[in-house]
Amino acid sequence: MYIDEGQKEKFSNKVLERVKSTGLSFMECVLELTDEMGLDPSASGKLLTKPLIEKIEEEAKSLHLIKTKSKLKKLPFD
Repeated sequence: MYIDEGQKEKFSNKVLERVKSTGLSFMECVLELTDEMGLDPSASGKLLTKPLIEKIEEEAKSLHLIKTKSKLKKLPFD
């Protein structure tokens, strides 16, 4: 299935509108929209724009669903 940038923008805008109107999380809105459209939720990543993916990642990090990358590689001992 080929997804062009216009389709990504349209779907991502629908997600943003749903978040604003319902107060649900980004992840919940993506799942609702894919369900309404009869799409497999695992395919929704192809429909998201980069800024929306970043918002979903931040949401997942705040819920401790994914690990945050540590900026420190090692402890600062001499």
